[in-house]
Amino acid sequence: MERNFTFTGNFSGPAVAAVLTVEMILALIANGVVLSITLYQKKSWKQSSTIFFTSLILAHLVLNLLYLPFIIIGLAAEEWIFGSTDEEKRGTCYFNDFIYWWMVIVISITLAAISFDRFLFIVKPHLHKQFMRPWVALILTIAIWILSAVLSSVHVFGFHLYIDICFSYSDNIGFRVYFVLLSAIVLMIIFITSLWTFCFTRRFFKDQSVIAGESVYASKKKRLFGIFGAMLLIYGICFVPGVLYFLLLLFIDVPIWFIIVAIICFLFITIASPVIQSYFRPEIKSVLVSCFLLCNCKC
Repeated sequence: MERNFTFTGNFSGPAVAAVLTVEMILALIANGVVLSITLYQKKSWKQSSTIFFTSLILAHLVLNLLYLPFIIIGLAAEEWIFGSTDEEKRGTCYFNDFIYWWMVIVISITLAAISFDRFLFIVKPHLHKQFMRPWVALILTIAIWILSAVLSSVHVFGFHLYIDICFSYSDNIGFRVYFVLLSAIVLMIIFITSLWTFCFTRRFFKDQSVIAGESVYASKKKRLFGIFGAMLLIYGICFVPGVLYFLLLLFIDVPIWFIIVAIICFLFITIASPVIQSYFRPEIKSVLVSCFLLCNCKC
């Protein structure tokens, strides 16, 4: 397939391009709003979480500006058109694939870093105050981007490409196991730290409700379940198809339509993540609420 630059899939390229276009537009709007508010709120840069969240937003923007437009055009044209010769098309496809996997790994590791940062902030606040300074978070963020670039280079040179629509696959069992293990490590960090934070916070509310009364903390308990339930649902939608794809690769040849579904589900995180940030980050939520109230007053 590496010499075939004409689309021969068993699904509608223009339909998939339309879905990805909607995702890209919504992601650009959501991430642009959150990034603008973050840059406006200068005091929030003293928090380590702000640096991690901003890194996540930048990864979303890179994915939507440097990867998605080319994939959308290729799917809509039903042919990879970037390059005048086969070698040039193969080169642009490899670069596009590198950008995708670079941002996938950046987003995944950054989410794990945010989860660990919030775990320290809530469960071990003295350690968070002592070690998680803004400059430490900045160094960790730079290290995440560099490490992700190295890991994505391993992917690009170890995997083959469906050149006609520029998607990658692997027939090497070693690389398949490598990415299953990488995904498992990142997801395990997110799951353990999130579960530990949830249990600690729930126990805290339970202890306080004994002192202050059940009715005082009843709404907080419901909100806690709502927060972690929503995060579990969103991360499940975004990550499970991709992880399932790599697991199935260990045993069978996965059809290309499954790759498309996994990519669409993962890209949904570029919309869901800034929405989650706008709800959970007080500095973002306060600005959005103020703008909403101002618009209502003018109306």
